[in-house]
Amino acid sequence: MWLIPLGLLGQQKDFQTWWEFSLDKGLNNGIDLSGEIEQRFRNNSLNYDRSLVTVSAEYDLMEYLNVAAGMRALLTNSREQMLNARYRLQADAMSRVSLLGVDISFRTRLQYGFDDLILNEDYSQNSLNNRNRLKVAYHIFGTRLDCFASVESWHQIGDRPNQHMKKVRYSAGTRFMVNFRSSLSVRYIMEDEIHVRNPMQSYILVFGYEYDL
Repeated sequence: MWLIPLGLLGQQKDFQTWWEFSLDKGLNNGIDLSGEIEQRFRNNSLNYDRSLVTVSAEYDLMEYLNVAAGMRALLTNSREQMLNARYRLQADAMSRVSLLGVDISFRTRLQYGFDDLILNEDYSQNSLNNRNRLKVAYHIFGTRLDCFASVESWHQIGDRPNQHMKKVRYSAGTRFMVNFRSSLSVRYIMEDEIHVRNPMQSYILVFGYEYDL
């Protein structure tokens, strides 16, 4: 088999945990500001993966359409256990509707910057990606609980070869309103990489805390 010039694909699996803390502030002019700090662990949650700081602003363009823009700073831990500073820029458009008490939203995002799925595994390169997410959410009447589920796909844009859908993320979780300003959330993610060398299938448990200023 060593004589066959083919790139073989090998499936990898991993259990990860993510921890999130976010602050939101709504302004009178219809702009919402948010900041988020996130910490991720990989390799069965035993190794440090990355730290992320995200700032963004969202504007209600019309009743059912919002636009947003933001920047994310990352401190990543490479496979060689070296820390690297990276960045990512993002622009979003999101529409929302409510049917029979179920909130349905669709978000499309253009994202430029650090990409850990570049096929040549040169993690210093940047790329442009399109992410599309469909999400449904439901508030359980008479309780402080919301439940939600989503599916999201990653698509590479540019002049690199083999530009396919690169990743799909399935997520489901719940949020508990502690009071009018703060909430706790927990969600479970299954993430599949596709059309990349050594694709990773990740199972991720995410814990979050959100506070409205």
